[in-house]
Amino acid sequence: MTGFHILVGGAAALLLSACASIGGPGVSTYYECDRGTRLKVDFVGDRALVGVNGARAVPMRQTPAASGVIYENNQGWRLHTKGNEAMWNTAARSAPETCRQVAVPR
Repeated sequence: MTGFHILVGGAAALLLSACASIGGPGVSTYYECDRGTRLKVDFVGDRALVGVNGARAVPMRQTPAASGVIYENNQGWRLHTKGNEAMWNTAARSAPETCRQVAVPR
């Protein structure tokens, strides 16, 4: 096999593995919520960068949780993740939304 064929085969394998990924370091995780909110989340260390409905991502810091992982910021945003589900809330809402992880945004 020539170097060119190895390069092309390796590139194809890399592209296919990227398409199969959801979540994880350096890969965006998408959530759709029960009231129509769409979240794009990038988890980086003890932080989450959260984009709401296509808007610019806002940083949130991990805080202690009895179960799952909670991220909050000083604007009153709160994201509580556990497995493939999440609860999303902002200071402007009276109750959180239930969200489910999706493979790609719709």
